[in-house]
Amino acid sequence: MKIARSVALVTGASSGIGAAIAVDLARRGATVVGAARREKELEATAEECRHHAPGSFGISADLSVAEDCERIVAATTERLGRLDILVNNAGITLHRHALETSADDVELVLRVNFMAPVRTTMAALPGMVERGQGSVVNVTSVAGAIPNPRESAYGAAKAALHLWSHGLAVDLTGTGVHVGDLSPGPIDTPIWDFDYRGRKYPPSVVAEAAAQMIERELVQVTVPRQYGAIGALYGLPVLNRAIRKGLVDFARKEERR
Repeated sequence: MKIARSVALVTGASSGIGAAIAVDLARRGATVVGAARREKELEATAEECRHHAPGSFGISADLSVAEDCERIVAATTERLGRLDILVNNAGITLHRHALETSADDVELVLRVNFMAPVRTTMAALPGMVERGQGSVVNVTSVAGAIPNPRESAYGAAKAALHLWSHGLAVDLTGTGVHVGDLSPGPIDTPIWDFDYRGRKYPPSVVAEAAAQMIERELVQVTVPRQYGAIGALYGLPVLNRAIRKGLVDFARKEERR
């Protein structure tokens, strides 16, 4: 679908990937509504969006709260009349060993990283289906295919979002509503602010991929592209043991630095 003259809602828009996608969509002609907890940073993103799309604005919301997920969709449609593009990007991580993680910790990660996209999407879908047009982009992660050290809860949530996205894409065939699974690798954002010494890519590469996904109605995009191949190789019995060992060895090496 066309981005120009559309209405887009982007969650987690206060920084990182969400901010980059929000500003990029505004630059392409969309009126953008950003949602996030951090009001000051969110307003900075909204102000940058308004340079390109004057009707853009931000909504403060805590997406671990079910009512806030539904409220941001309702506020967008009430103020702008419709919602054409929904980018579910908000996410949290613990970066904590599984033995140091409680069931409540895992539930919180699932609530923000999986159930929040479910709730916002289910709130947005009726209007999209009724109009016969819309695009939902769920930002998952390569971690949903490859188990990263100290990210068991995060990986589980992203894996759930990955498969749910593909299930939605099947169910919504013929409705005019597109659903895409956008899977980033290591991106230079606050969520990667730990002792990771490998290469990190700028959020702009994800924003560009999101725009391509919407305009071409792509169902799956991994960025950078080579990380998709790693995910496929992990499914092979011998290679997944080697990859798993390599990830653990890499994590231990990082800890010693």
